[in-house]
Amino acid sequence: MDVKDYIDTRRISEPDFLLFLVVFTLAGIGLAMSYSASAAYAQRVFHDSFYFLKRQLVWCVLGFVALYALQVVDYRLLAKYTKLMLFFSIIALLLVFVPGIGKSVKGSSRWLGSGAFAMQPAEFVKVFLVIYLAKVFSIEHETVAGNVMRLLVPMLISAIVFVLILLQPDFSNAMIVLLIAVLMLFFSGFPFIYLLTLGVLSIPMFYLLIYQVTYRRARILAFLDPWAHRYGIGYHIVQSFIAFKIGGLFGVGLGNGTQKIQRLPEPHTDFIFAVIAEEAGLVGTIFVIALFCAFGIRGIRIALHAPDDFGRLLAVGLTVLVCTQAFINIAVVSGKLPTTGIPLPFISYGGSSFISTMIASGILLNISRFRETVNEEIKIAGESML
Repeated sequence: MDVKDYIDTRRISEPDFLLFLVVFTLAGIGLAMSYSASAAYAQRVFHDSFYFLKRQLVWCVLGFVALYALQVVDYRLLAKYTKLMLFFSIIALLLVFVPGIGKSVKGSSRWLGSGAFAMQPAEFVKVFLVIYLAKVFSIEHETVAGNVMRLLVPMLISAIVFVLILLQPDFSNAMIVLLIAVLMLFFSGFPFIYLLTLGVLSIPMFYLLIYQVTYRRARILAFLDPWAHRYGIGYHIVQSFIAFKIGGLFGVGLGNGTQKIQRLPEPHTDFIFAVIAEEAGLVGTIFVIALFCAFGIRGIRIALHAPDDFGRLLAVGLTVLVCTQAFINIAVVSGKLPTTGIPLPFISYGGSSFISTMIASGILLNISRFRETVNEEIKIAGESML
């Protein structure tokens, strides 16, 4: 019998300062680059070069409020509300299809609300799913049937979320959901044969969802040879390549880039890393990549020192969620992956992405505050008393 089942044996300390410093720096870069990338467009369309910056500042404040609140609230309380989180997640993902409630942008129904109050539920659902999976996978079962249900139920929930996001359609976030579910399954200690089986069974699905959908197949062809499609589907990535070339080693200076002016698509959101490459050069891009690597290292360190399985899996899941999105975005912009709509965490303009990432960071900082202090002698003493 473990004394930890009866008393809280954790030691509370200060949150991980280096992780907070990384988050603060990335958010600062995000504000600067959001303004630089969007000022010309905002002036031309809204007659206010600060239009996007002012909104990003509001989301930045709200994000840091969320980070602080989740930093001080015990992360173990989150495990009690996973069913409620999933319920509201499913409802929100369904509401985007309801006329008058959901908002359609460029043929995709991904938003709730309108204007400055619009939100993208999928960004928050990814965080809630990580919390749910961390709770389910951290519970050990003594029977084979219990362990089978421990695998099948979360995979079914993940599949439902995957399908609802895919129907919006938002293939990028749907794939992130699937990837996170598989990685958390791996980190929770399930046999590798389970992952291999899931991978083999998924091959027909990926064939139907990717190669048999015209515009997705075209993106793959453009990825393989973007210059052959530089006036069509490959236009985006070719303009990104040009931005990297212009930027060189040290860049042309903040605000001096030209590719963001009616050349780069979505320069303040999906392709903001290309703006960084042009204006800050190779040095700037390496610095940003180093910050995300530091985020990953601190996140894994927090997971290794977490006092319980729930905290360990939660820290791993949230770290993987943030870093995976970051490196997918960077890989897309630099031509290493087909074009997709994953924003760059902390840096891309957008409230839903920024606040959800700050929520994940706040939970990570909270987990970093706790350490296990029970040694074997205390455990034995507890067993003898019981």
